[in-house]
Amino acid sequence: MVALDYFRRLGHDNHHRLFQVYGWEEKKIKTSWGGFSIEHEKLAQDQVRSMTSADLNRFMVTCALVSDLYYTGFGGDEVLSKGSNLSQAASRYKVNATKIAAAVTAELSAKRKGAKSKRRVSKRAR
Repeated sequence: MVALDYFRRLGHDNHHRLFQVYGWEEKKIKTSWGGFSIEHEKLAQDQVRSMTSADLNRFMVTCALVSDLYYTGFGGDEVLSKGSNLSQAASRYKVNATKIAAAVTAELSAKRKGAKSKRRVSKRAR
């Protein structure tokens, strides 16, 4: 009950981030006005209710830190601030956040280069 209430208060963007972190499917439903919507609260309810006590503890910690996962994408070299909760938790548990950020950046760069080369090949094939 507490975990679901906390989840509800996070807001749409953080709901989406949590679904990405946990790998939960965001099923779209048709709305009355003809568009599509995702009811994160209903979808999360089933997932949270099936969690063990240990999973619920991890979920609550993730909910508390998920807002620090926001990245604008405009800053280029933007890094997690030292004062953020996620950065403090990483240092508390002796996690090398700089090393993880470098690995993620390299992985995303490789994906972008692969996507660009695929686009070039498809354009040439036309």
